[in-house]
Amino acid sequence: MVGEYFLSLLFQLLFTIGAAALFGFASYFVNRTFYRIVGGGRAVCYATGVIGTPVHEASHALMCLVFRHKILEIKFFQIDPDSGVLGYVRHSYDYRNFYQRLGNFFIGVAPVLVGNAVILLMMFFLARDAWNGVTEAIGAVAQAEGAAAAAGAAFAAAGKSFIAVFMPSNFADGLWYLFIVIALCIALHVNLSPADVSGSVSGAVMLVLLFAVVDAVLAIITSLTNADALGGFTGGVVTGGAVMMCVMALSLALSLALLAVAGLIRLIVYAVRRR
Repeated sequence: MVGEYFLSLLFQLLFTIGAAALFGFASYFVNRTFYRIVGGGRAVCYATGVIGTPVHEASHALMCLVFRHKILEIKFFQIDPDSGVLGYVRHSYDYRNFYQRLGNFFIGVAPVLVGNAVILLMMFFLARDAWNGVTEAIGAVAQAEGAAAAAGAAFAAAGKSFIAVFMPSNFADGLWYLFIVIALCIALHVNLSPADVSGSVSGAVMLVLLFAVVDAVLAIITSLTNADALGGFTGGVVTGGAVMMCVMALSLALSLALLAVAGLIRLIVYAVRRR
């Protein structure tokens, strides 16, 4: 039972904190690489930030409200060449309140979660064929049983979602182009800043403690009854985390596609200049 307890805890953390960290850092790396290789990267960052930064900051603010943090000051968009900060949310909370401390994790990673949810919502209104393909792929993940199956289904669904977004039939739909512009602006700004990561650490510790206590209680229930309470809870967390991974993969896929296009254009320009 001890081994099952720690294995369950590990899977729960991998599909929650691990998934958010993976996509947060991956988005940060891909977007930073894009800005480095594209000409006038700062100007592009400002232009896309008109849409992307308000979504980023609004996601922080939304989670502040959910976890009862006091918002002291919010800047949805600004151009500050000296600091490079395009927006921010200053908030306070009661350090003695477990729920509010737990909220630090969700407030910190909110841009990855909420930003991708907004992309999915925009897809519903502006790219319905893509929406149908993506939601079908996500639905298959929800039916997966077991951590390994859920993880495999999540990565497979991410690939299917990418194909659904960029399938040739979409190119004839004018609204699809509007979706792509909005989605790329959001995708280029969902990555987590150092301040976001730093702020989420204390909340991540609270989440670990929460899972540890809940798992301990469920492990006792499982050992005293025939019901697999611990396994059922872990399965629910893993499935939810796998679905979350599919949604978070949307912005990463869009950023990767943009990075590939930018890299190809730069190679072509370089080759032409060498001739």
